[in-house]
Amino acid sequence: MERLSDLPDTPAGLITMLKPGDFHGVLEWDVKKGRMLSYKCIDHRNAEVYHTRFSKNTEIDWHTHGEHSREIITCLEGEILLIFEDGSQVLLKETDDYKIDKQVAHMAVIGNKPCEIIAMTIPKEV
Repeated sequence: MERLSDLPDTPAGLITMLKPGDFHGVLEWDVKKGRMLSYKCIDHRNAEVYHTRFSKNTEIDWHTHGEHSREIITCLEGEILLIFEDGSQVLLKETDDYKIDKQVAHMAVIGNKPCEIIAMTIPKEV
């Protein structure tokens, strides 16, 4: 197989590769209850990807991700309950994923054990 010589060595906007236990450059977000820490893995002009950890019993208040942005969430560990403005709910367990359409208000609740997710916002919020 021939290597594509015109591609950069690392993808544009890639900050660093994550390794197990690696959590540098942590952003702590304001939450309604508990603790939420995020690590921005990719900051591309068209997308952002965060590796996020939640303490047990965390509640994230109502929010949206911009007028044009949608969010894709994959649960890596634990469980996260997504609650939507229309009253519907989705429980994500390990390896489950879910796409939240643009302009859909939602909140999240973490149960009695910590949770980890990967969240990708497309296009990037501005």
